[in-house]
Amino acid sequence: MIRTYIRVYEAFITILSSFLAVSSFFSTSLYRVISETLVETLNSFHILTTSTQSITTYAPIMLSTLVFLVVIYDYAAGKPENMIDIYEINLVLITPELLGFSKLNWLNLVEKTQIVEPTRGPSAVFFTGVIVLIGYVSLLFTARARETYSELEARGVVPSQLGAVFMRQNQASIALALSSAVVCAAVFYVLPPLKSVLAPIVSGLSYSYLILGAVAVAAISLGVGVYFIEQGEKREATKNGS
Repeated sequence: MIRTYIRVYEAFITILSSFLAVSSFFSTSLYRVISETLVETLNSFHILTTSTQSITTYAPIMLSTLVFLVVIYDYAAGKPENMIDIYEINLVLITPELLGFSKLNWLNLVEKTQIVEPTRGPSAVFFTGVIVLIGYVSLLFTARARETYSELEARGVVPSQLGAVFMRQNQASIALALSSAVVCAAVFYVLPPLKSVLAPIVSGLSYSYLILGAVAVAAISLGVGVYFIEQGEKREATKNGS
């Protein structure tokens, strides 16, 4: 019964995150540019059909169907690598919209900056990205928990104990994903007023970008170091336990 509830949660978060990711892609200026370029190319070859004239209607349906077929297959397989595949698909779909808010106008090199112009507000894009990340983290954790459940079940662990451990694992995973989303949302809304306060201070520093970059690199390095230390401790504990 517990595993059924977890699979229902996985189905809900998979459908929600994939729907938002597909909607994000169709909301981008990149999709508009691709559609217009395709129509112009077909027109140049005098390929005038109903599907060509209505490409903006049929293309979303075809792409959405393809994405959801792949996502449904990955969900049905249910392995951690399949959960990662769902995340990677969604990440590819939301990336063009995320790039629309980037300050690095790298498309100036080809004089096509309009390809990644933002078409929606930052809040909609932010919450789409947060839900996609929540989906990735929680789906990955629950998939690994199910694998652990099956392994322990095959070893003959008492079902009542196994169910309790499985439930606690998944509750902790989902709580962690949701708490991370809350923290990200808080930072998102705190940053604008905080920026207005810090901007005068930072602008007065020499090489401010270099200083902030060094702090960011140090924080990332610390996080990566802690992660590898924890992974090493887990491997040692596994070896000692076996």
